[in-house]
Amino acid sequence: MSYPRYDTPPPAPAAPSANVGYLPTRTNRIRDGVAAALLLLALVLPWNLEFGVGIPGGNGLLYLLVVFVTLLALAAAAAPHLGPFSLAGSQADVRRTGLIRLALTVPYLVLGIGFVIYHLVQTVDEGGTGLVPPGAGPGLIIGIGGALLAAQPPVTSVTLEHNSFRRWYAAARALGGLSIALATLAVAFNVYWRLRYLFVTTGEFTGHDIAVIVTTLLYGAVALIAVIIASRWLLERSAAARLATTALGGSAALACTLVWIFPVGRDIDAFHGIAQNTSTAAVGYEGYLFWAAAAAIVAPTTLYAVFLIKPPTLGAYRSAAQKCLTLIAFWAFAAAVCRVVDYLIAVSLDLPHAGYDTTAMTAFDLVTGVIAAWLLRRLDRGETTASVVAAFSGALFVFTVANLAIGVALAPRYAEPSPNTPYGNNLAQQITSTFDVTICLVSLAALVAMLFTGPLAGYLGRRKERRFAETPPPPPAPSPPQPQPPTAAAPTAVPRIVRRLEDSTAVIPAPPTEEIAAPTATLRIQRREPNADATAQIPKPPQSQ
Repeated sequence: MSYPRYDTPPPAPAAPSANVGYLPTRTNRIRDGVAAALLLLALVLPWNLEFGVGIPGGNGLLYLLVVFVTLLALAAAAAPHLGPFSLAGSQADVRRTGLIRLALTVPYLVLGIGFVIYHLVQTVDEGGTGLVPPGAGPGLIIGIGGALLAAQPPVTSVTLEHNSFRRWYAAARALGGLSIALATLAVAFNVYWRLRYLFVTTGEFTGHDIAVIVTTLLYGAVALIAVIIASRWLLERSAAARLATTALGGSAALACTLVWIFPVGRDIDAFHGIAQNTSTAAVGYEGYLFWAAAAAIVAPTTLYAVFLIKPPTLGAYRSAAQKCLTLIAFWAFAAAVCRVVDYLIAVSLDLPHAGYDTTAMTAFDLVTGVIAAWLLRRLDRGETTASVVAAFSGALFVFTVANLAIGVALAPRYAEPSPNTPYGNNLAQQITSTFDVTICLVSLAALVAMLFTGPLAGYLGRRKERRFAETPPPPPAPSPPQPQPPTAAAPTAVPRIVRRLEDSTAVIPAPPTEEIAAPTATLRIQRREPNADATAQIPKPPQSQ
């Protein structure tokens, strides 16, 4: 017995809408999954020195507001996959879904901008007083990155064809310019606040004043140049610059988070991973926050386009690695100069100093800078094999980590224990900061790029070819049985062609030729007789009288 209820085939899936085109599901799921993870992680991290988990005396209403805008941003991340704005249906519209995502994340972005404005106001009001401004914590940095990932339109063939991300790339370039501008203003304010006492006091100009001037200008210049080197990548339009921005932004956000989470982070950075813009914080919030935001903008489409190229384009990876090596080399040499200058100032002012420790830290900085500069030169000339470049990239990563560890272990300390406040430590002098952790992660990213475009690229290619060769070919599909030709009951003799010994072809004798007289000197026209002319004779018409 047959039942129509069970015999009816299931309905066919709806065809994709023309307003969506090709939808790379995996790419969008990974991008939105990372966005949701970052938004949730931002809830359990401090947003500045006055608000967030782990900060005493937080505002409960403000925390509820942060939770509310986070829920809206999570809904934006889930919009292309669930609910009425999903892109799986036949009536899907990628433009509509993109606008919904942007509208749902605007409150989160506005709240993040409010935290930045509050920090700037507090910095100007309390500048030169010794009070530490609120800064930008890892919660704010990671949250802004997650919100920008959730705000972008889904990656589809329609958005790529119409170049719908060009405005987002323009926004990333604007963030790069704003980062450089804010860093310049921060350095100018810090120089003014540190040196203005020289113009309001009437005391004698001493060696201590010279030390203050030298260290202020030196630290300010180092921090500003580092921001300019990295933020210029945001202004470029090449794939290599976007890859380098992705590595830098991800490293900056991860470095702030690790410095806050691990107990040793207090010794690495006196501000415990909360980005500042003071003269002793090296790179400030205008670096970490803006780099992470720009990386969230350019990373999804850049990685999607780069990973589609098989085998990978070596030029983009190598150029991105060169940019990272430039930043690493500068920071290593700058740290060495700062350590030498600090030692000379301590000796001239008869302050406590340790020559062996300073020499060891300076030596590690110089070795790190030399390796980075050598790799940068070899990549620029293309004179070294990929295996050698990968080996020295691994050595560079080891030295950056060792440099960070030695900078913390050998730094001079006070006898008192570290304070219990969210920031501060017992180090008497510290050059190492959160940016050194960022440099370690950037060096790791350069190492990965060198491996996957060098030795691992060949190994993975050979492994793929071997796997393809070992896979047996699929058996051919069985052909339908062919009808057999009819066969006789008894086999017949095979006919043979027998030729006679003599050829029976008749020989035709050649026709007799007629002898032609010798040609005369002149040509003669011979006419035939009238009787021999076969042409009918037409009588002449009678002549009229």
